[in-house]
Amino acid sequence: MLKELRVRDLALVAESRVRFGPGLNLLTGETGSGKSLIVDALSLTLGARGGADQVRHGAERATVEGVFESGGAALVLQRELGKRSAARIDGRQANPGQLRELGRNLVALHGQHEHHALLDSDTQTELLDGYAGALELRAAVAASHGAWLGAVNKVRDLEQLRSRGQREQEFMRWQLEELRAASITRTSEDEQLSADRLAARHAARLAELGQEAIDALREDGVARAAATVRSAAELDPRLGDQAARLEALQEESSDVAAELRRYGELLDSDPGRLEAIESRLSVLEGIKHKYGGSLESALEELRRLELQLGATEDLEGAVATAQAERDKSRVELEAAASRLSEARRGGARRMQKATGGELAGLRLEGARFEIALRPAAEIGVSGAEGAEMMFSANPGEPLLPLARVASGGELARVMLAIKTVGADADRLPTLVFDEVDAGIGGEAAIQVGLRLKALGARHQVLVVTHLAQIAAFADHHLLVEKAPGPDGRNVVSVRELTSSEDRARELARMMSGGVTPKAMARAHELLQEAGGR
Repeated sequence: MLKELRVRDLALVAESRVRFGPGLNLLTGETGSGKSLIVDALSLTLGARGGADQVRHGAERATVEGVFESGGAALVLQRELGKRSAARIDGRQANPGQLRELGRNLVALHGQHEHHALLDSDTQTELLDGYAGALELRAAVAASHGAWLGAVNKVRDLEQLRSRGQREQEFMRWQLEELRAASITRTSEDEQLSADRLAARHAARLAELGQEAIDALREDGVARAAATVRSAAELDPRLGDQAARLEALQEESSDVAAELRRYGELLDSDPGRLEAIESRLSVLEGIKHKYGGSLESALEELRRLELQLGATEDLEGAVATAQAERDKSRVELEAAASRLSEARRGGARRMQKATGGELAGLRLEGARFEIALRPAAEIGVSGAEGAEMMFSANPGEPLLPLARVASGGELARVMLAIKTVGADADRLPTLVFDEVDAGIGGEAAIQVGLRLKALGARHQVLVVTHLAQIAAFADHHLLVEKAPGPDGRNVVSVRELTSSEDRARELARMMSGGVTPKAMARAHELLQEAGGR
């Protein structure tokens, strides 16, 4: 859910903090007050194009932040516009493309063509699948497609291996024997041998230095000092701490001396040992040079060659088995896709009928809505076809894809009808409608308000409206105002109307342009009627 929108120095907005709540959020205000700026600001947080021309005159940059609640945690999307633009996700550097990717799962904007997520065929197909109750069938197709693709790739690899011929197989066997002969068991063997080589080269000097250290530890008098202070502590207990510390030093020095002695015993100055280490390192370096630069990559290559050459022991049989698995998985994929297609056809018929009924109630009498299932060139992870939603506004006019519907207000109402019908299947948490009231009034406006209210029970809904009949249904009524600021320039601000009296005053202004007793009475009636519906 969108919790808050923070705007600074964007066009006419000097600074504004708009809080949104669950359910239906209505934005109203006089013409030119800046209602569209709030939608524009939200669009920027979702990765829409922005430029320095949107920065408020006199400011260096504009900043917009959208605070969302996602999975119980806060998610902050931020944009900065100016000479140097920037995007951030929870304070981390990002780009507008990453904001758009996140935004696709957070908000659907309806009213400006470039923001219509529902105009995308993939989104339409997913919405249809949800409405048809076919999401599990869709997941089954995706799983079958993955299995089939894996089987196809296995056949391809085996056939490529077969086509390489006997000569390449012999070369692969030679590589495998070379790797096996190297007897690599640990990926860190070369590092250990390098350390052993260094010690072997300086074994005599290391033994000499170790003995000197042992002798020094014996001669430094720590043992004598410990015994002396221990005797003194028997006479004056205040020396007990010093006696204990010297005893600890004595034990520590004894341990170090013992470890140095063991180290010296393990040192091997035999030239044969150094020669053996150098020889082994030479073998390992050669293997690393040929097979990827590390012992780890050499071991990976050994396993790969063993698998490939193991398959060649009965290559023809392996190819035949893989082809049978591929053919079987293809049959299973086609069956899964067929079940999904059948569910889509039934869902499309039901959705067409339900959406048609909604269009009539939204003063789009005579309009037609259909869902065309377009066959794909090949079965993919989402099935054998894609959905394309088609619309005709008037009788006699041809059905066209939603993306080619010209009227913004008309398109917004179509979107509202589709969203109302598919509300339970729509997984986007926040829906935004701009221009949804264009060209309507009276009963049609009330019907739009009813549908927006119903959507608000399942989603967070944001609506920009000019009609009091729609605004009366708000769960949160946000008033956008434009007034001169301290510097004499107009400034846009937003505040929520929380009292019924304030809401009635705004509805009265929307209906008659002024707050008269008659308009106030009608405004209170609208609020009561909306609350009772």
